[in-house]
Amino acid sequence: MNVIPSFTETHAALLRSFLSSPQRAKGTMTYPQLAGFLFSMANAPEMIPPSEWIPIVFNDQDVGYETRGEAEGVLQAMMALYNDCGRERTMGSALLPFGCEIRPQPLDNLGDDAPLSQWARGFLTGHTYLEDIWNEFTPDELDEELGSILMVLTFFASRTLAEAYHKEGKGKASLEHLAETVVGIFPDAMIEYAHLGRSIFQAWREAGDLDQEPSARPKIGRNDPCPCGSRKKFKKCCGAT
Repeated sequence: MNVIPSFTETHAALLRSFLSSPQRAKGTMTYPQLAGFLFSMANAPEMIPPSEWIPIVFNDQDVGYETRGEAEGVLQAMMALYNDCGRERTMGSALLPFGCEIRPQPLDNLGDDAPLSQWARGFLTGHTYLEDIWNEFTPDELDEELGSILMVLTFFASRTLAEAYHKEGKGKASLEHLAETVVGIFPDAMIEYAHLGRSIFQAWREAGDLDQEPSARPKIGRNDPCPCGSRKKFKKCCGAT
């Protein structure tokens, strides 16, 4: 585990098989959800340690590794995917990892089983979890830009959300046309989200005390009471997809 390899199709197949196994607890992320979730973790304005995000992947349940070798293989694959999600890219590079391909017909990506829809759900879970830190450190003049990026990256999370975005836009174009537009600019949005997160993190590093973490985001446990006051657990309220 000292050396994290490059992410490969073999890693993707291992994670897909492991996460979808009937032995995993209810609420465990699918592989595409994991990919979207780790994209948000890897490109946040704050370094998020694996000890914090791994429990979220498995819904705070026992992972159920059968052997130490299985645990090492799965963890290595997850870290390889995490590193791949945080790798700096330019236009023309492959952005979505193996197994998260976009379906040719735009509206087909809104299906519950569509890889892009699951990726968007995982991304939404991660960004919501880190929303306080983004709100605290994003300059006011970039709020609108971040909002536009988030609209694109979460558009396919559900048909209900996509229709809400379509209604909010008040345009004459159909939902299908909007979905086609979103697919076209999806790579740009991924690059801009990653660039924005890195830029904020780098600015904090250069201006702040490197021995201290930003204090904007409270360390809320998944089973802690939700800070919104609903009296529900965080994972069942604001921490839910």
